[in-house]
Amino acid sequence: MAWTDKTIKDMPFTKLIIAGSTGYVADHAIHAILASTDPIFDVTILTRADTGKTPPHVRRARVIPINYKDHHALVRAVSGADAILSFVSGGACKEVDLLLLKAAQEAGVRRIFPSEYTLDVLHPKALSLLTEGGYWPEDVSPVIVARKFSALADQGGPTSFTTLIPSAFLDGWLKGNFGLIDLKNLKITAVDSGDHYFSGCSLPFLAAAIVAVLRMDEEKTKNKRIHITEMRATMNQIADTFEEVTGARLERNQVASQELIDLRNANLRTGNHFAALFATIQLAAFNGSGASDLKDGLEFDGDGFLNLRRKTLKELCVEAVKNAKSV
Repeated sequence: MAWTDKTIKDMPFTKLIIAGSTGYVADHAIHAILASTDPIFDVTILTRADTGKTPPHVRRARVIPINYKDHHALVRAVSGADAILSFVSGGACKEVDLLLLKAAQEAGVRRIFPSEYTLDVLHPKALSLLTEGGYWPEDVSPVIVARKFSALADQGGPTSFTTLIPSAFLDGWLKGNFGLIDLKNLKITAVDSGDHYFSGCSLPFLAAAIVAVLRMDEEKTKNKRIHITEMRATMNQIADTFEEVTGARLERNQVASQELIDLRNANLRTGNHFAALFATIQLAAFNGSGASDLKDGLEFDGDGFLNLRRKTLKELCVEAVKNAKSV
């Protein structure tokens, strides 16, 4: 059989390199990918070699410890893969994503999925919030990294990108993992009035969406930033729903947008860039900017490959309350 460009394009992404073995996205996405039976994915997971920990055993996957800064070793590790999915979390994800991109381009990997699982950082309002106020270094700025991946569309190289944008991790936010909501003490803090809509996904829904995108015609997802939305609501609606579920009154507080802007600027001045990023994400997510209200994501069905229904706000709040009681 003669291998042509069209033949390659018609092949699904089945041979996968996954960067990051643990974390909010990785825990759910890896499980969903390995549970798939149509197709069955060939998975290699890269983990940091310098942690001092024994590499995890993952059934049905190879696990390779790697020094991401060793470019030649990274190129060898990703060679032959159809796609690289980065689930690296925390402060390292932006640096690692760029190292993976460089290796992917040299190795000829067809697709890379960066670890930009947040609101739409290239939305005009988010762009302003994430570039103003002081110095944003490359290894912290989601805007700089997102622009580098978006530029692949015009470069014509061997590697294209797909970025999945779920906005808020709903189950994490509702459980209080990221501030603003404190179920144990029945407190909730809204940005400004609390009437601004935002959207998000639970992690199981995001994981199912990732598998769906891997199964889609790759030309439909090539060099695309895809909005994935399970549910949209306001903070006041969330407070009302928690009160309905718990039968208790919540203490409702407010933080003004300007307070978060001042906090961002203060952290940038002192070089606390990750704290500045967190305050800015809170602001852009809940102040009605539009960067996190991804209404079009409600239409995403992965061309029929999405196999998980969207949960309601009440269902997600019930799960969060059960989790808070069990901790």
